[in-house]
Amino acid sequence: MNYSKAALAAIFAIPMYALAISKPYDAVAGAMMRDGTPCFYSLVPLSAEPPGYLRGMGISLRLFNESPRAPGYLWDTWFKTWTRKLPTSPATCVPYGIASPDKTPRPPQALRHDEPLSFSFGGEWGRQNVRFCIRKDDQGHDYLTKVVRHNGVAACTAEPLKNDQP
Repeated sequence: MNYSKAALAAIFAIPMYALAISKPYDAVAGAMMRDGTPCFYSLVPLSAEPPGYLRGMGISLRLFNESPRAPGYLWDTWFKTWTRKLPTSPATCVPYGIASPDKTPRPPQALRHDEPLSFSFGGEWGRQNVRFCIRKDDQGHDYLTKVVRHNGVAACTAEPLKNDQP
């Protein structure tokens, strides 16, 4: 009887443990407008030498349109090795649309205003993500705003994007 209780507890403990550690990304990335285009950087320290379990994965950069009317990747590129400065600040951010000599399955597409976007980079830097929209202010200048989700549908807000960890 104790054996079956222990087995049952183990069966239920495994999925609960997996749910407790599972998340879509490791950290929130930063985003800003630079020269009329979004530019991305890490809000957490990055090591020039990746941890052993991530070594050799390369660096992927992707932008996904979360709009229900036009979902899909707008940009997808992968670098076997990163030769630029690490994107650890606004000064060293990675601009939207850079191409890789290694693999760019989806060249950058034109970005539209007021569409929820999700940027992610991964690989040797772990997984980082930021959701944002590009909007125009009263003077006609582009700025980045937060995205909210209602019933699984992403929507733009007017609230400026804050580059900080939640």
